[in-house]
Amino acid sequence: MVTMTNIFNLLLHEGINTFKKIGSAASLPQLINDQKETQRHKKGAISVTRSKEDLSTPGGVRGYVITSKETLLEDSVELSHWTPNVHNYLGYSDTQKRHLKGHTEKNLQQINTFVVDIDSKKQPYTEILTAALDHSVGIPTLVLETPKGFQVYFVLETPLFISNQNDYRGLKVAKRISENIRRSLAKVLQGVDLSCNDFGFFRMPNEENVRWFSDKMVFSMHNLIAWSKRQDDDQNRGLFVVESKGEALDPTHAEWFRELLATRHVKGSDGQIGRDNLMYTLALACYSAGKGQGETLDLLDEYNSSLAAPVRHSEVQKIVKSAYKGRFKGASQLYIRELLENWLPGKDVPVTNHVGGWYKFKKERKDRVRSHYDEWEGDLLAYIQSEASTVQPIIWTTQSAVCEAVGMSRSTFNEVIRKSKKLLIKRIGKGRSAQTGLTSVAVLLQCALEYNQQHRALYTDAVSLMTGSRENASALWELENQLALLTKFPENPALTGKKFNSS
Repeated sequence: MVTMTNIFNLLLHEGINTFKKIGSAASLPQLINDQKETQRHKKGAISVTRSKEDLSTPGGVRGYVITSKETLLEDSVELSHWTPNVHNYLGYSDTQKRHLKGHTEKNLQQINTFVVDIDSKKQPYTEILTAALDHSVGIPTLVLETPKGFQVYFVLETPLFISNQNDYRGLKVAKRISENIRRSLAKVLQGVDLSCNDFGFFRMPNEENVRWFSDKMVFSMHNLIAWSKRQDDDQNRGLFVVESKGEALDPTHAEWFRELLATRHVKGSDGQIGRDNLMYTLALACYSAGKGQGETLDLLDEYNSSLAAPVRHSEVQKIVKSAYKGRFKGASQLYIRELLENWLPGKDVPVTNHVGGWYKFKKERKDRVRSHYDEWEGDLLAYIQSEASTVQPIIWTTQSAVCEAVGMSRSTFNEVIRKSKKLLIKRIGKGRSAQTGLTSVAVLLQCALEYNQQHRALYTDAVSLMTGSRENASALWELENQLALLTKFPENPALTGKKFNSS
């Protein structure tokens, strides 16, 4: 069951205190632990108002300051708006402490979420979910219904902390991402407010206005920056890039990239890694660096024209389109080395600081074992997303073909399938005639959100087929939980009342 505690904890992270400093209902051990947490993480404050009219009073915004989640939970039912992004400090502009001051962008301590304001109910919230999945950064974390429309929250996996370094460069990056998210949705949805304050006041979530919430749908800042840079491609404008400590360098600046781009004698031949592989590797490097698809196409089109034996322009287009499907995070180190050995023999070119790869990706967690599992699962999910559709939500192939396409061993594949709550599998037949059906919770969710009745039937058939496998128990429960808030979505007989034994 979704509770306001879950929502506030996810949105605010550790930005404010958990308990009140005075008059808390928490036990002494809880207060002591909260005090220790305060010493480890800087705490800020948020602003709240009791009505929409309080946002535009003659004296400024009328409201008050909240510094703990305990107070927020107690007062939330009586509040109309809040600032989900935490400020360093907040105060009052009058002696009666009625009007707020300090809620400016440059006083932000951390950005927790991007919010899109939609002033229209001409499309239901399920259509907003589908539009965000198909045309923007992905399914949002939270959707609230407002009197005139909806507000859509895209919550960061970890907060972006704001500082005044380099003229608030982090804030500028965040504002560009926020703008691009709004623009991407405005292309397909009615009523998107393009002039909305990026990090101002938004509707307060409560049990009455929440239409969708998923704590699994959170976004990494690194991926949002890469996505936003690709959105800027058609507008010929750059993005202020914030490099985090330890983050890999841009692979298009690496020596191996420059050396391969300078080759002119590359051609294709049977049994030898050739020009198609080389251009695909360069395209993957551009993709992982966040370059736009158009920019990459121009680069490879120019490279192809300089070859002694060029391919057709349509082939270059296919290569770039394939690289930008998102199936792989970056260029394979193995392929880079093989290309260098084949076409630049005897030349010692280091292959370092490449972002991602087909086999091993940049580790973002201290827990290496868990990180490897997440990465393999991510590879399979990306493969399914690129190959499946709402018309054909299940990919029918062989286990060998899947392992070869993703670059993992069968034992790893089986282990990932066994543990995953996001992947579903169906095995039919034995030996050479065996077929493996693969899909994911995300693909089925997208299928479920389609209004076309044919797609609804395909979704029902797909879930019914996957229900018979014990391996799919946890993933099916996850799908059911994701759909629980879709109040208008009809119950699926394949899920309703079923009990699964995942042991």
